[in-house]
Amino acid sequence: MAMKFIDLFAGIGGFRLGMEKAGFTCVFSAEIDQHASEMYIENYNENPKCDITKLDARSIPDFDVLCAGFPCQAFSISGKQKGFYDETRGTLFFDICRILEEKKPRAFILENVKNLTTHDKGRTFAVMTSALSKLGYSVQYKVLNARDFGVPQNRERIVLVGNREGKTFDFNNIIEHHVTSMRPFLDKTDTSTFEYLDKSEYTLIDSKYIKRQKKSGLMFVGYRNKKTRSAGTRPNTEYLSRVHKQPNRIYSVDGIHPTLPSQESSGRFYIYDGVSVRKLTLDECFRFMGFPEDFHKIGNKSQLYNRIGNSICVNMVASVATELHHMLESKDDNMDKNPNVMLEFLYHKAEILDDTFVQNFNSEQLKNIETIVQKESTNKGVYTALLTSLLYKIMHPEQDVRNHKVDMPGGYSGRSFDTKYVTPFLKKKQFLGAMKESGWLTRSIEQDHPFTLDFPGKITPITTKNAFLNILQDVEENSFSPEAYLVLIFNKSIKSKLANTVIINNPVTRENSLNIEQIINLLSAHFGYKYSIRSSSILPVIAFYSIYECLIEEVSRYEGKILDPLSSHYSSDRSSGNAGDIVIRDDNHNLYEVIEIKYGIKINELIVSDAIKKIMPNDKLQRYYILSTVEPSSDDRNKFSAYSNDLKINHGCELIINGLIKTLNYYLRLINNTDKFLDNYVKNLGQHPEIQNEQKIIFNKLIAEM
Repeated sequence: MAMKFIDLFAGIGGFRLGMEKAGFTCVFSAEIDQHASEMYIENYNENPKCDITKLDARSIPDFDVLCAGFPCQAFSISGKQKGFYDETRGTLFFDICRILEEKKPRAFILENVKNLTTHDKGRTFAVMTSALSKLGYSVQYKVLNARDFGVPQNRERIVLVGNREGKTFDFNNIIEHHVTSMRPFLDKTDTSTFEYLDKSEYTLIDSKYIKRQKKSGLMFVGYRNKKTRSAGTRPNTEYLSRVHKQPNRIYSVDGIHPTLPSQESSGRFYIYDGVSVRKLTLDECFRFMGFPEDFHKIGNKSQLYNRIGNSICVNMVASVATELHHMLESKDDNMDKNPNVMLEFLYHKAEILDDTFVQNFNSEQLKNIETIVQKESTNKGVYTALLTSLLYKIMHPEQDVRNHKVDMPGGYSGRSFDTKYVTPFLKKKQFLGAMKESGWLTRSIEQDHPFTLDFPGKITPITTKNAFLNILQDVEENSFSPEAYLVLIFNKSIKSKLANTVIINNPVTRENSLNIEQIINLLSAHFGYKYSIRSSSILPVIAFYSIYECLIEEVSRYEGKILDPLSSHYSSDRSSGNAGDIVIRDDNHNLYEVIEIKYGIKINELIVSDAIKKIMPNDKLQRYYILSTVEPSSDDRNKFSAYSNDLKINHGCELIINGLIKTLNYYLRLINNTDKFLDNYVKNLGQHPEIQNEQKIIFNKLIAEM
């Protein structure tokens, strides 16, 4: 029995033609445009007219594959709490998710413009893939070009393929048919209907400037005598295609044609056949998209140009659908033999990872993983080398992956494996740790020494080096699962990547600035929210750091002083060598003022004693603050005052113990512009690597509620 599919945002049925060509059967179509629906009825004898936003998904017949070339919209996160799937609400992509959730088809094929991955700074695509994963689908994607599927059009589109069966769609298996010329696709009869340009209306460029563009296959040969671009162009550059607006460019039929755009309702697509310049005919436009010769065209030219520009390459769909059919019917995913398939499988596993998975690790292992992911973007070589080693170990259990060069005894080529599989995968998935070519190009990694604990490479900081080597040691000496390590690292990296896509709303951009009481209420709620992630003790640290950025600029006491960058909040002061959470230094780099922040911890004599030990060696230190979200009682203040007085007399440093919120309130009254503080807080929330996505979303929610 043939597999069934539904055709959403159906247009004139480009998806349908391709799917049926691959042996699938259409059981439902949806299209809102009236003219497109009329053409659909004419060609398929079915009326697809439907507003998908009002469609009851339960009314759709059961099907195997959902197909959609959907419009791209940005997503708003303000006030959302239910994760990325909920964030898509109010967009047409949400309706795709809604139908997938209700009907649970085996697979889907989605198509969109090439730059979907960079739309809204990558956030849109991250939201989409996260939403699809949360619905249980393993998602693979690739930018495909129509010119590789038997039509003479340079039309790049991203195609996403997902399935619920844990299989991996391999785009490398798609059958391609490359085209280099328009000539075989041009009309051969009834040339009397061609719309020629008079020779006075265009200029052909000198043959020495004509060449086939390597990537696109286009051959720019001339231009209509219309106004050229002026911004950013040099005089006498008419031989360059970019100087002319697209509707004025003329291309040789010995190359291929540029993308047929939906916005071009006049059909200004000009080709040169070696003798004359003319417009493409409508039949040629439909042929350039893979539509059959007997496809019925109704309506005026403007409508038809718009319809074909909005459609999809039929042959491309057919090739993708054929491979999808094979994948769904296949019982062998070939995962053990194909690193690309294995990577996709592990990535999907990481996307839907249950929180209980961390129970497989001890505290030291988790600390090492946290260290690697926290330094993913700054220690890309280490990150990539670790993932490469773990993946190779999964696929070759007999190999000691610490021997990362072929000339080492029992070694293998880690660099080659990385260059061919791992780095391209990280780049495709937009990992923060993705390198341009290979992690082994980093000098600290490319050493003639195994990745054993005595590895001499100068990896900094030392905590990152130790984490990297200890993980490999754990895998090789203790036989700990390399797959478990790789999946959890992927999981944490995905969360880190998503966190970087969240745009934090700034309350300063509202009509009215917040007063100090509102700011304190906002911060208190943000600090104290019951997050599902690890402790949010970093939040008050960022708040005070943001205030000190203001104080350094405004208060004369801090003139010439230096505010140290924030270091990792997850390292103890003893292990990291930090004097406190926030450090201000004088112009000789001596400690001048230190702030130590406690989250949910009552200040006791041990904490004060430890602080004094850090104070004593620093004779230039003027103030040392210990601030806690747990307000000290009157008895506590009296008890600690003796320490403070003694320290002031014998050392000259003032020890200040206080409640965190009270001190925030005082400092906000001290600075000139609280809007500047909020700007800093939003900036630092967005940039700090330890801030999680949930903390950003809750901040936006709290602002929306205000």
